[in-house]
Amino acid sequence: MTRSMGRRRFPRAAPRALLTLITVFACRGSLSPLSNRLEIGQEPYLVFVADGEGGVGDLFASKPAGGAVYQITYTRVDERLPALSPDGTMLAFLRARAPGSVTQQVLVVMNLLNGAEQRVDLEAPFPEVIAWSRDGGKLYLRAGDSLLGTPAPPAPLALGLVPDAERPTADSLLSVLLGDPPLAEAVPCDSTGVCARFGDGTRQVIAAAATDPTRWMGDSILYRETGEWVIRPLAGGRPRVLRATRDLGHWRSLTVFGGPRQSGN
Repeated sequence: MTRSMGRRRFPRAAPRALLTLITVFACRGSLSPLSNRLEIGQEPYLVFVADGEGGVGDLFASKPAGGAVYQITYTRVDERLPALSPDGTMLAFLRARAPGSVTQQVLVVMNLLNGAEQRVDLEAPFPEVIAWSRDGGKLYLRAGDSLLGTPAPPAPLALGLVPDAERPTADSLLSVLLGDPPLAEAVPCDSTGVCARFGDGTRQVIAAAATDPTRWMGDSILYRETGEWVIRPLAGGRPRVLRATRDLGHWRSLTVFGGPRQSGN
């Protein structure tokens, strides 16, 4: 892709808050779930959701090259939408409040260095996307037409509507931008597949049967195609399939930390 992305537009006005803060919890950790397995914040790794006990979503980690898989959570409640912080030490995600619950959700931020958690209860509609600010000091969530933000730990979680002046930044972070600097945005094609949408509104098909696009290390795109996760370089080159040594059911929602100098969500 060699086309300039141009100036992106953000036409939506800030809607009425549909997601509210109910209760904030803090949980002290003692040991990282990835202790002696990965060098958190120092080496590249990825986190994703796969079916755990009872078929509910648990969180797992692996190195970008594939291989060994390490389980992060064993909660027996569904967890989804993981998002790694820019420095690779924090993980934000959603967790159901009770087994089988789809009406009660919690935003969780876990410190992967020591296992400590901060949690805040949510109300419907629940977020579809979570993203970090570039400095790691804030979290953004998109829930329907609402854009919400909260300070990131160690500050207490406190969700609120994103101010109008901050909405373009939040919207950009919550999008799947391609390239560094961004050249285009990954979006669903009109029928099926994943397309690159450029600043002038034109589109180019990336993969006709793909879903779930994700940034990968700044210079590639990751997407799901025919049941496999494919990494495709943006500048051309041969795509590769991401594989793990452990047989996991329905692994999804990947987020990657590219190392101390780069990351992608």
